[in-house]
Amino acid sequence: MTRFSAPAGSLALALAAAALLAGCQMPGLMPPPQQTAALPPPAAPKPPPEARGIWIVGSPALRGTIDQAAVNYAGGPDTKPHLDAHGTAAGFRTFCGGVGLDHPDMVAADRPITAAEYQRCRAAGITLTEYGFGPKRFVYVKDSHMMAVPGVSDFVTSWSQSGKPVSAPTAGS
Repeated sequence: MTRFSAPAGSLALALAAAALLAGCQMPGLMPPPQQTAALPPPAAPKPPPEARGIWIVGSPALRGTIDQAAVNYAGGPDTKPHLDAHGTAAGFRTFCGGVGLDHPDMVAADRPITAAEYQRCRAAGITLTEYGFGPKRFVYVKDSHMMAVPGVSDFVTSWSQSGKPVSAPTAGS
């Protein structure tokens, strides 16, 4: 009878490899399927009531525009503008979710509203006014929040420019 004797180093290496593989949960040789579709970004978190102020969602590209307008605005701490900058598309999705204190007052966008976003807003009963701050800077304000939410009307007036009511856009989807 022939005995096979493995060197101690080979045995240690085999045990280490077995331990590494034991930590892997490999049900087969195929890797798990990867998700390829982009998930929608999460909605902007609702600020607590004591910190709500004027709730603005949208593009981080407009942070400077909003911050400058907030500096010029003479409102009190309970009407301080607050920008949740999670992107224009996420901003419109949150903005068009409804009216009332559970929903943002404004959306800061680095592009005009699309036809699909406008339809979502209209389906939720939202009418809005557009304020242009340049070729790629827009702020949309819910008409219903202009008088219902403290400070919104005064903040908009501090911009010293007129807005235009938004009707159905023909471009975009």
